[in-house]
Amino acid sequence: MRRARWPAFAPPAASGTAVHGPTILASKTHITLDLLGIVAFSSGIHVRLALTATGCAAERAHHETRSLSDPTDPDTQWSYLSVLLQLGSVAGEADPYLPRSGSPLNWGGVPAYRTEPNYWLGTCTRPHDIMISAGWPEIGLGPTCVTALLEASPSAVTSD
Repeated sequence: MRRARWPAFAPPAASGTAVHGPTILASKTHITLDLLGIVAFSSGIHVRLALTATGCAAERAHHETRSLSDPTDPDTQWSYLSVLLQLGSVAGEADPYLPRSGSPLNWGGVPAYRTEPNYWLGTCTRPHDIMISAGWPEIGLGPTCVTALLEASPSAVTSD
């Protein structure tokens, strides 16, 4: 398998074809990771995720994504949702092209955090499926891995 890094690029302005609809990728107390959708273009695949955290997980997410007071201090570190995407024989870490910071929310008096990262996977071939592996252990989301079939009709997701 070839390793790559999917850089933070936006998809083309032209319309694509929806090849996978909304699906819950991981759900546990106070954390939900959703696949909002996958759109195929002739030049690549656009993947949209959403992570919602409440309570202590939201507080940790806000802390992890805060602006660093001294970026040169090696003890001040931050984290974000880690995403690995695989198309065929090419797998790599994906960088979101929208801002990493999430929206501070408050749901019924409970602190909340939501972020909707988007990923662009430039490719010349139309893959049959995509493997999505994601996690954010610093806030309590362990690794989750699913394979989504890329079809124009409603498609299945299988957990690994």
